[in-house]
Amino acid sequence: MRTSILAAAAAALLSGCALAPAPSHDEVVTRALPADTRIPPTWTSAPENGPVVDDWLQSLNDPQLSAIVAEAIANNPNLRAAAESVRVAQETVVVVGAQLLPQVGIGLGERVLHDQDHSGHTDSTRALASVSWELDVWGKLRAQRASAEAAYQATALDYQWARQSLAATVAKTWYLATETRQLLALSEQAVTVYSELLRLVKARRAAGKDTDLNVVDMQANVDSALGSVEAARQSYGDVRRSLEVLLGRYPAAEIEAAMRYTPDPPPTTTGIPASLLQRRPDLIATERLVLAAFRKTAAAELALLPDFAIALTGGRLADPLLTLLRLNPWLATAAIGATIQIYEGGALEAQVRIATAQQAQAVARYGSVVLTAFREVETALANEPLLARRALLDESSLSNRTSAVRIATTQYLAGSKDLLWVSNLQTNQIRAEEDLIKLRALRHINRIALLLALGGSFDTVPASSARVDQ
Repeated sequence: MRTSILAAAAAALLSGCALAPAPSHDEVVTRALPADTRIPPTWTSAPENGPVVDDWLQSLNDPQLSAIVAEAIANNPNLRAAAESVRVAQETVVVVGAQLLPQVGIGLGERVLHDQDHSGHTDSTRALASVSWELDVWGKLRAQRASAEAAYQATALDYQWARQSLAATVAKTWYLATETRQLLALSEQAVTVYSELLRLVKARRAAGKDTDLNVVDMQANVDSALGSVEAARQSYGDVRRSLEVLLGRYPAAEIEAAMRYTPDPPPTTTGIPASLLQRRPDLIATERLVLAAFRKTAAAELALLPDFAIALTGGRLADPLLTLLRLNPWLATAAIGATIQIYEGGALEAQVRIATAQQAQAVARYGSVVLTAFREVETALANEPLLARRALLDESSLSNRTSAVRIATTQYLAGSKDLLWVSNLQTNQIRAEEDLIKLRALRHINRIALLLALGGSFDTVPASSARVDQ
């Protein structure tokens, strides 16, 4: 019997069916995108100018930013949670894969039976070892393990994308903090400017050269500027607290942002659209989920076929009855069997339909993620020259408005212009400077969005091959 069992197991293993080949990358892309959607050879918003490079954080030439990004990567709670998700997925592969291996167990026991009428007792002992093994003849268990492995890879890639996204979010928040600090300084400067005009108009009113209307109007400007200072302080505090939470710090609004932006980095290389699909971790992760769904569907289909298993049990069973019958307490059993589903209310067929629908969902989700990624890159690329041209125009506008304020102030002091004219020009000059501050922040934030969307890594490790920190 032992020889027969081993021969049957060997034959089952040797004749096990191979898994169906997984769909290729091109097949997944073709199925995910509509028939009339084609990926162009170059970006429509910018020509291809070399492959995407990593370590974009260094290209920003901002040591303070590099330091706080490193702090966020080390301490951010959400990133630590994502790392643990990878470990969970990794151990899940072990759990699923264990079904392919023999299951070995040992059972020990002792029973004492006391006979009160005859003032005696009997002992029974049991020591048995068992081995059971489900033979994966059709490949169902291997398909389940392959699905778990693909899901693990997707989770690991999601973690890698979380690292990149965290670095980009910290950089954007850092630039927002710089913007709000500059706006706070501008608001304080506006208070100084309007206060000086108020002092001037009061002196002229005392000399009979101005009116009460100009005095109260300028006092209103001072009050409004003071209110703007408080609003700017609130915004600056909010942004700093958000940044501190990203770094894993207590949100005390104690971190100080840079007062000025670093010089603009050189233009970044963009690669070609097709390469994005095999570089960005979130896109590769979503494609791995398509593969996981494919294997899950295959496992559901294979579950319709018979299951085969072998079982071996051996050990010693000491019992008074066996002793009385003069039977050997040592025993061994071996069995091979098959389980065939005859009727289960359509549950297995329903599982196949569910898995098939989930696979179609994964393919459609992949198509959506791909198109969103293309939109992110195209939008950021298109914004780069637009924002640069806007910056030149806004700088010219600010220069002209500053000159207009200087000329109008001189004319007011000479008596040829009234204070309202000067006040309006001064307000427009302050607004132009505010717009320029916001535009400079927007240019830096758009550059970070572009660098993230292109899939390059913020450090020297490629984004799609970063490890979970141990």
